[in-house]
Amino acid sequence: MEGMSLTLVSETFLDCCDEVMVPGPSFSEYEFSGTLMGAKVKTVPLSGNYQYHVEDILSAVTERTKILFLCSPNNPTGTILLKSQLQQILDSIPKSVLVVLDSAYSHYVTSNDYTDGIEFVKAGYPLLVLQTFSKVYGLAGIRVGFGVSSPEIISGILQVKEPFNVNALAQLAAAAAIQDDEHVQASRRLVTEQRKKLYAKLQALGVGYTESMSNFILVELGPDAELIYRKMMEKGVIVRYGGTWGLPNCVRVTVGTPEENDMLIEVMSEVLA
Repeated sequence: MEGMSLTLVSETFLDCCDEVMVPGPSFSEYEFSGTLMGAKVKTVPLSGNYQYHVEDILSAVTERTKILFLCSPNNPTGTILLKSQLQQILDSIPKSVLVVLDSAYSHYVTSNDYTDGIEFVKAGYPLLVLQTFSKVYGLAGIRVGFGVSSPEIISGILQVKEPFNVNALAQLAAAAAIQDDEHVQASRRLVTEQRKKLYAKLQALGVGYTESMSNFILVELGPDAELIYRKMMEKGVIVRYGGTWGLPNCVRVTVGTPEENDMLIEVMSEVLA
């Protein structure tokens, strides 16, 4: 289904006073889409090293829980929900809860223990998988994505979807991009190679980080993170300050080209010094 959005999902399945569960820290739009419909948003914290804890998720479910949002790889931590963990959640969670797996960054994952969720949809599980053209396909400006789920779930969403919510040019661009395997593979190789090189350079600077399965790295800069972030911006290097996610000691760094990554490390080194 083209034109899938988090707001569309919430409009379909949520009523006022329902409950939405989201991992924390994670993408802020899950909370926004739930709040928009008057739902109560319950955050289930990730573990100390930003890993999913299935027992914590399942124990937080109540009779009012309607949607469980899962982001894997998770934004901004880059950590993943293992295939076995998703299996456990789907087998254990009440059928009244819709599990939504946002696997927008799935193309960058190199772990063998990962799933983008589509195989579980094919197996008949009541799961909605969300994908986007904004990441590996490089079409962020056109704002188009799609959802994969059962006919029953999709038909419900179609009842509230506006007609033509994705314009014709965006549809053409998406149709061309999804067939461009060469670009996807080149992007994956670049990120995989440069991610490892950034780890080494961050280690040389004595800077902590979380190993990522995405095209960004969560970097630990300590109590001066916001000041460092601002000074890097002044020098022309754009990173995301972690305060948005309740991570005031961190910044999120995008894995770029070799030249961009070299500039990032050079400027970070100057600012830290």
